[in-house]
Formats: sequence, structure tokens, C-alpha cells
Amino acid sequence: MAWGFAESIAFAAIMTLRDMSKEEEKNRKWIKTQKFYQECYERIADDSRHAFDIVMKVAQKASKCYTPSELATGTTYLPLYCFSLIIEKQGRVTHEQLKVLNIFFDNMTYPFSQHRYLNSAKSGTEISDFRKIITLSKSQAGSFWVNFFRALYKSGTQQDFQDVIDCATSMIMRFAVLGNPNSNISLDISKQFVESANHQINQVRTIGLKDIDWLGIVPISDRLYEMRKFYVELIDSTDITEEIAREELIPLIDELLLRCICDIVMMTKQPNAVKMEMLNDAVEFAQVETNFEPEQYVKEIANNTEIGQFSNMMFSCGEKASTFWAVLFTMGGKANKTDEAIAVANDVLSILLQVENFLADKYHFLGDESIAKKYMLHVMGTLSKLCEEAED
Repeated sequence: MAWGFAESIAFAAIMTLRDMSKEEEKNRKWIKTQKFYQECYERIADDSRHAFDIVMKVAQKASKCYTPSELATGTTYLPLYCFSLIIEKQGRVTHEQLKVLNIFFDNMTYPFSQHRYLNSAKSGTEISDFRKIITLSKSQAGSFWVNFFRALYKSGTQQDFQDVIDCATSMIMRFAVLGNPNSNISLDISKQFVESANHQINQVRTIGLKDIDWLGIVPISDRLYEMRKFYVELIDSTDITEEIAREELIPLIDELLLRCICDIVMMTKQPNAVKMEMLNDAVEFAQVETNFEPEQYVKEIANNTEIGQFSNMMFSCGEKASTFWAVLFTMGGKANKTDEAIAVANDVLSILLQVENFLADKYHFLGDESIAKKYMLHVMGTLSKLCEEAED
């Protein structure tokens, strides 16, 4: 979504009734009513802008290099979601409410039309990815809320949480008043919304084995412990030690992490001398435990020595998954512990994202996008192909 979102909505709201003050005195009562509507339009626009600003501030503080797309999309969906809660109860849309909707649909690009949105809002049914991203109830939280709440745990404050919820309930209540000034349907809806938010923010503390921790909520020390633990359990649950000694297998998980960090650092747009400094900092930050010095390891790879050749064969992913990842997921399949293999991959990704944020803080510029995300998505793509081939 474009960063001009807040400005365009605010401007449109102000312009909606710009000529109202020109009405004659005899229409004073009408003018007073219309001024009240204008205040509602402007306040709704202000609330949507304020919520957008808070969410993006928290997200960027939580992760400088990668912001989940659901956060940007969700902030533009949030006003529409608030309106939909009222529309579903009303079963209709008034002329004044339609003006508000026009402001948003005339100034924003959504993956659905206003007509389709209204049908969805009245029936409470899904449209495109709308409810998947923005729904909030005690039984379900859309991906926007999950990512926002997790970002809050990492880098936000209680006030950030309260301000976004206040903005949402303000939009709910004002949109309801535009439908019927004497209606109190917004009270129950707002109460349920607040209770759902308080419930779900506690639920997202737990990140499942298959969940990707894009924002690095779980500390590196916990990720390392889980990664090593599951890896050893997979080794001990299969017969792989009949081919390779256990003491040779166990250090490979940390060497994998070292290789991943080397690859990511070498992809940054920095002079080689700075890259070596970054590499040493990153390996120390990630608490990698190997017998290799990071700079020497990079040289071994570059010079294609025996160590470098082994590293390329074992850890480097081209069009196909590397040997290490193939063996890891084979062990998971044989031991009926695929979830644990997935968890190891998620642990590695989370660590790399946190390393990347650490380097971005210290060295300020790594590239145009999240290198760690791009790198691991490629790895996951090769793993997906590997699993598909195994099924065939």
C-alpha cells in the first residue's frame, strides 16, 4: 500500500463537505447537522491515519529490514472492518455512511469493489483476503492482528496497543452514529471488539512449531536451544548414525548456521573489509558454536578448498535443496517428526532475521530488501520441491 494513504484519506474527508459553511442562516439547523456529519467524517479519517502511523511505527521498530505485508494491508482494511461490523448489524447503509465509504474507495485501491464489499459486510462473508487478514474475535485473529500484537511484544508499548484499539472503537461508534444518531448498537460491538483484542494479544505469545517468527519475537538463545534440541532428537530417532557417526553429525547444525550467516553477509552491499567485520559481529551475536573462524571459513569457500567444497555440497542451495536440508527432512519423515524438521528451519530463519536486524542497526544499510527473508524463502522453495518429489 502507498505511503500517501493517510494524507489522501484526511484530505478527502476535509473536502467532502467543504462548502457547508456557505449555507444561509435559514438552514441553520440543517447546517448544524451537516457540520456534525463533517466532524464524524474528519474524525474517522484522523483515526484511520493515526492507527496506520502507530502500526507502522511499531512494525519498523520491531524489524527494520522486513515488515510483514499483512501489516500494511491490514491498516488500510481496518476502517473497512470497523464499518463492516456496523453494516452487518444494520443490514443496510445510510446516505451519510455511504459518503464515508466513498472517501475510502475513491482514494484507495482495494482488491475488491465497493459493491462486493457491501455485500460481504451485510452477510459477514469473506471477500478476497479481507477477513483472513483483519478479522478479530475471541475465536479468531487475522494475520494483521497476529503480526501487530507480536510486534507490540517486541518493540511496542501498552499505550500503542491502547491507541490503536481506541482508534478502531472510535471509528465503529462514529460510523454507527452516521447510520442512526439514536442507535446504541455500537456499544455491544465495541465492547466485543475490545474484549477480543485483549484476549488475542495474550494468545499470540505462543508461536507454534510451524509458525514463522518474522519479527523475531522469540530470543535467539531460545531459538538456538530449540534448533539444537530438535536436530539431536531427529538424529537419535533414526538409523542415520549407522552411516555417519553421531559426533560428526551434531556439529553440522551450527556449521549450517555459520554458512547461512556467511552467505547473507556476503550478499550485502558493503566493501569486503566491512563485510568481514560484519561477519564476526553476526556470528558472535548469533552465538554460533563451531571450530571455524568466520573470516577463514569464507576464504575456504571462496578458494574451493576441501572445507569449502564440503560446505558447498552440504549447505549450499541451488535449484535443489542442499544435502543437509534433504537429510534433515528425510530424518523427519522417517521418524514421523516432520513438524520438528520444520521447526528447525523456522528457528534458522528467525535467527537470520534477528541477525539481519542487528546488522542493520549497527551498519545502517544492507540492501534494498530483506536479504535474510529472500535467502530463506529460496531455501524453503527447494524444500517444497523436495517434499513434492518425495510424494511422487
